[in-house]
Parts: sequence; C-alpha cells; structure tokens
Amino acid sequence: MKKFIALFSATVLTSAFGATAFAASPDVYVVNFRADTSADSAQLDAQLGSAIAIAGVSVEEITIDTSTAAKWEKGAHDAFDHDIVPVFNKWVGLPGFAAVVDAKSKRVIGCVNGSFDASEMAQELRKMASRASGKAYMSNASVGGKTTKCPPAFNVDPGN
Repeated sequence: MKKFIALFSATVLTSAFGATAFAASPDVYVVNFRADTSADSAQLDAQLGSAIAIAGVSVEEITIDTSTAAKWEKGAHDAFDHDIVPVFNKWVGLPGFAAVVDAKSKRVIGCVNGSFDASEMAQELRKMASRASGKAYMSNASVGGKTTKCPPAFNVDPGN
C-alpha cells in the first residue's frame, strides 16, 4: 500500500507541475500597454485577442495596464516574471499599442496598434513570430500606411 501511495503521489505531482515545466515557451510576447481612459487602448483591445487566435503562432499576451495602481503593480510583476523589465520601463504609461518581443532574446521586434484590424494584426504577428523563431516568411508589400514601427520611448532618463 505504501508503494502504491508513493507511486500515486509521484504521478499526481508530475501531472500537476510537470506540464508547466515542459510546456513549450512562446516565440513572442505581445506586451499590451493599455489604460481604461485611452480610446486607442479600447480600439486595440477589441482586435488583439482575435488577432492572436487567428495568427496561429506561439504567442503569450502580457498586459501592462496603468488604469489603477494595483493593475500597474501587477504589470510590473508580469514584466519582471517574463524578464522584459526594460520594455516595461521604456513605455509604461503610454497606452494604446502592443510591443511584440522575442521571448528568447527579449528584443522588441515591432509594434501593433488599433489601426490594424484583427486579420491584419494576425498577419503581422505571424511575420514577427517567424522572425523570432528564425523561420523565413514570405510576405507581400503593403501600402496601407499602417506601420509596425514602435512609438518613441515614453520614459527617458533626464540625466542622459
């Protein structure tokens, strides 16, 4: 009976904790900088979830919400947990866009905003995830005037 309990306990622990330990890490993080008072955030929020689902790539969304002190603090903890504090520091407080970050190198690949519809955003996420994973991606040139260029840094050290 003791052997059965030990074996059963090991199986339960492995299934409880092993799944997260062996889960594939995402190719990119989509860091959504948002605030409840921002119309740009509302526009982005309406498209981002669908775009991630449509993209069909390995993406993890991280939300940096500055609507309240508690949400701001949670965002800071999430940035720390994912080792993207420099990204957090660069744009915290500037809502309405999402930075796409290579999950391995922690390098910002590009940004998306609410001017993209869900399918356009999904296409851009696929391109950026392919770039992060080192896979080639064939794309058509676009002249829609929309850009994946990120906004200038919002938080700049005044000493520099």
